[in-house]
Amino acid sequence: MSLNQPSSWHHACQQQNDMVSATPVRLELVPERASEVENCTAESWRRTQEELLWYRKLYENTPCVYLTINKNGVILSVNKFGATSLGYSPEELVQQSILNLFVQSEQHRLSHALRKLFEDARENEIVNLELRLNCPTSQMKWVKVVVRVLHPEKENPLISMVFEDITAHKDALRESEQRFHTMANTAPVMLWMADSKGLCNFFNQLWLEFTGRNQEQEQGLGWLEGIHPEDKNFCTQTYETAFNIRTKFQIEYRFKRADGEYRWILNTGVPRFTPSGNFAGYIGSAIDITERKLAEVALKETQKATQAQLEELENLNRLKDEFLSTVSHELRTPLTNMKMAIQMLGIALNQEQNLLLEMAKPHAQRSKVARYFQILNNECDREINLINNFLDLQRLDTTAKPLVLETIQVQEWLERVVELFQARNRNSSLHNLQLRIADNLPSFICDQFSLERILIELLTNACKFSPPGAEIIITAQSKANFMQIQVSNDGAEIPISELPRIFEKFYRIPSNDPWKQGGTGLGLALVQKLIKYMGGTIKVESGSNLTCFTIQLPLV
Repeated sequence: MSLNQPSSWHHACQQQNDMVSATPVRLELVPERASEVENCTAESWRRTQEELLWYRKLYENTPCVYLTINKNGVILSVNKFGATSLGYSPEELVQQSILNLFVQSEQHRLSHALRKLFEDARENEIVNLELRLNCPTSQMKWVKVVVRVLHPEKENPLISMVFEDITAHKDALRESEQRFHTMANTAPVMLWMADSKGLCNFFNQLWLEFTGRNQEQEQGLGWLEGIHPEDKNFCTQTYETAFNIRTKFQIEYRFKRADGEYRWILNTGVPRFTPSGNFAGYIGSAIDITERKLAEVALKETQKATQAQLEELENLNRLKDEFLSTVSHELRTPLTNMKMAIQMLGIALNQEQNLLLEMAKPHAQRSKVARYFQILNNECDREINLINNFLDLQRLDTTAKPLVLETIQVQEWLERVVELFQARNRNSSLHNLQLRIADNLPSFICDQFSLERILIELLTNACKFSPPGAEIIITAQSKANFMQIQVSNDGAEIPISELPRIFEKFYRIPSNDPWKQGGTGLGLALVQKLIKYMGGTIKVESGSNLTCFTIQLPLV
């Protein structure tokens, strides 16, 4: 049915105007039988009339619009207050079509509602409508219309209608909507709204500028046309799922911009509810996150490249370790043979040339054979020590060898280690070694073999870089929950700039070997590894012609 053409029901309403001319302007309550009047006393009749007049006055002046119409839509009665509110007298409205009170665009809605109400007429059924009036002299512009069929079982039932003025509410709502549209169109993000069925009914100006489309094109499900084909199914499923369970959602998808370029969009939707708790739809925002997505892609590519490089480095490092380990093992065998041959040579030379006697002489007075033998023996020991240290470091780097824990008495153990060091290192006699052990030290559980290697290496270092006659002090004491052992020597110090590097593999302090004793550069690196493996720490302090290494190992 077109809104511009009156319905057939509307025509019927107009045709009935002449047929109801006999209908009274006001409905009067009159006794139907004369016998009833005869049976009433004058007093009771007077009271009845007063009550009827009181109800009539109440009906006429109730601050609302009351109308009664027949099934053809013709007004049969209207209260005086209601007629005045509409800008008419009761006589001007009676016998007129109810449709004439409303603007043409609303007449179709009312006609359809009244026809449906009569077709399905049931007792107490009520229809509510919000309609716009066409009453030029009335201050009411919008009314809420409540419609109810009276006595639907009768052949010609009547319809009761009540109008409630909602003009102020509609004006406030329109003003609120206008403020919302102004705010939404000036917002720095794209905004949208959807009704309870999931159909979008509003897009702000920024959205329309981004897409290059108008409201009509985007409304409903039209906005889905801009989604990249590869993202449309996922986007639609997420959207529908959220609407079904009425929960907040976020979607990232590619969306076509007005210039045809697809941009990454982060779309967030939040459900809306009326003050009474009814689901009203969704409101959402969309922001362009293309730059962020590009950065994420670049970061992922960088991470992949970095991971590939790390894997390559790990592979190269593994190959290097395998190669060095193989080479070290291959070198150890001939060196062991060389050491054995040197020892046999020493025995032969001692028998032939009294080598031991020659070796006891000062260096300058020794024979050439004795000097050459000493060089050969020292360098062989040096190479064997280098390979052993290197292999130990490799094992600590690549395997997790379990610690062999033993209980030791610190004082007895230290005395034995120092004696062993002095017996093996003939240069130790040139220095003054002192033991300073605190009283009543607790028993100590540790890997005895590893701790012995640590102490021997620190003592070797102290003797190597201290001048003859220097004092080397070994101290031991317990502090809190750890055992502390210190090895200090005077007559030498390490430059502050070199301290951070002395535990690096193969690092040797430049110009710090005045006696040209040489070294592998692996000793301190091995010491640090062993201490860390045992759960302890090591630090070094140097200054005022004094160097001190401090080891701390947990007592438990």
